[in-house]
Amino acid sequence: KSWSFLSMAKVPHLERHGGAGRALVLVVCLAAIGHLSSSFVQSPTFGGCVRTELSSISRRAEEVAADAEVEAPETADASSHMTPLFQELNVTNSTDARKLMGAMVAIFNAGERAVDLVLLSAFNKSTLMYAIAEVPKQFEPSAQIQLRRRDRKMRVRVLQHFQPKPDPDAEVMRISRQTNSTKLGSAIMSKFVDIIGNNLKRSVKLEFQGAATASIAIEAIEKAQHKAHREFTWIARKVYSPLDEDRPRPGGVKMEVMLVAT
Repeated sequence: KSWSFLSMAKVPHLERHGGAGRALVLVVCLAAIGHLSSSFVQSPTFGGCVRTELSSISRRAEEVAADAEVEAPETADASSHMTPLFQELNVTNSTDARKLMGAMVAIFNAGERAVDLVLLSAFNKSTLMYAIAEVPKQFEPSAQIQLRRRDRKMRVRVLQHFQPKPDPDAEVMRISRQTNSTKLGSAIMSKFVDIIGNNLKRSVKLEFQGAATASIAIEAIEKAQHKAHREFTWIARKVYSPLDEDRPRPGGVKMEVMLVAT
């Protein structure tokens, strides 16, 4: 008579114990099988485990990860030298407004839809305003302040043949040298959106005179745009005052900027 499990031979001295003897033999057999299976993945010395060979898919995944770690710095460096969407003109302390206007007109005549003015000096914001106002009317120019990039420079995009229609009853805000640009930005924002962000009016007119007030105006437009979470397009033009009979000198020149939420 033979055992049905693993075809093991009958052990005479275990027959006297019946079921207990058979259970003991079964435990011994299972322990032996477990020891044989574990010997295929354990090191013969000190019982340490050895690393099994990776499949082709796992090996390929490790190679791709290693290549990505090497190429990451190159990708980051390339992203910092992106080609601009439109041609850029740098504005410095020595930039003349009329010469800057001439450069923009040349770019427009070459067929470009827009041009970006990059302010390299924070003390020359008025040059942007006056150069845009000098562009001839036949180009129908308008401007938009772009969101600042990592270099933190102000960029103003000047477009041709794009002038959104303002409201006929646009409120007029006059700017002086003592005007705070942050408070003015909040006041402009309150004309376009309410406290919960609903749209109000579409346009506001700014009036000022001089380089200092022009810088305040452009700073206020940028701050109002951020606070209102809206895109503002503005149209700048020079307004010449008529001659005053009481004064022999000719009237002054003031700036009007129509700010429209687009």
